[in-house]
Amino acid sequence: MIINEAKYEDVLNMRKQVMYPDKDIDFVKLPDDDRGLHIGVFENEEPVSVMSLFLDGRNVQFRKLATRSDMQNKGYASALMQWLIDYANDMKFDQLWCNARADAAAFYKKFGYEETEERFEKNGYQYIVMRKTFLR
Repeated sequence: MIINEAKYEDVLNMRKQVMYPDKDIDFVKLPDDDRGLHIGVFENEEPVSVMSLFLDGRNVQFRKLATRSDMQNKGYASALMQWLIDYANDMKFDQLWCNARADAAAFYKKFGYEETEERFEKNGYQYIVMRKTFLR
């Protein structure tokens, strides 16, 4: 397992396959993707899990965490999440946050993220804004 920067095309394909298989590739593009850092977990040089990071001062939002359907529940997303936490610690960031699908909140809680009161619905999914704050 190797964690490294991922090709944007691979990230888009993973997002589409995992998150919105019935939509076209343009649907999974984020308006600010060109400002993001796209990270992936690779097995045999193939991406199996990806996320996109967006820095805003000392805070980092991660978006579109997706793991290939046939590779889920094997620890790849957890490895990526731990990499992100270690990266945030190394860089002395203040906070990590995401718009988590409500049905995935328990996954993020395992890594110390806390639910906020912010909730919304988009594309038929319920979301919760979750944050992990680093005390320095």
